[in-house]
Amino acid sequence: MGTTKENGDAFAHAFRDALGQICHASMRAYWRYIKAQGLTLPQMFALRYIRHKGPCNISDIARELGVSTAAVSQMLNRLVDQGYIVRREDPRDRRNKQLLLTEKGEHALAESTHAQYRWLTELAARLTEEEKARVLEALKVLGEKMGSEE
Repeated sequence: MGTTKENGDAFAHAFRDALGQICHASMRAYWRYIKAQGLTLPQMFALRYIRHKGPCNISDIARELGVSTAAVSQMLNRLVDQGYIVRREDPRDRRNKQLLLTEKGEHALAESTHAQYRWLTELAARLTEEEKARVLEALKVLGEKMGSEE
């Protein structure tokens, strides 16, 4: 049996490897989905930001992305043209335009999340019931330990 340090190193290595595979599988499916929709990662960021913050303006998104409002404006124009967002006057300041998600934008976000995690269903189908129970128990332990760091 190995030492505590060797076990810790083995755990860290195995965990990093598993996380890397999880991120790769998740992002591969996500990239495929957004590419098939004709979207870019910054556009998806903008859609997610609008969903999270609610009605916002171009400068809000530019500030979050760390780019110019001109660059964001061009990107958002494409999202408007594609029907993912709409612009409306801010009821508090008619000179300011607010960005809102359309039904198509909400659908794209929901589907991107579904595509991102579809691989989990495929993985679960390859596991036996015993393997699922073991993984579930390990995930519960990790969740408890991570939650206690607050």
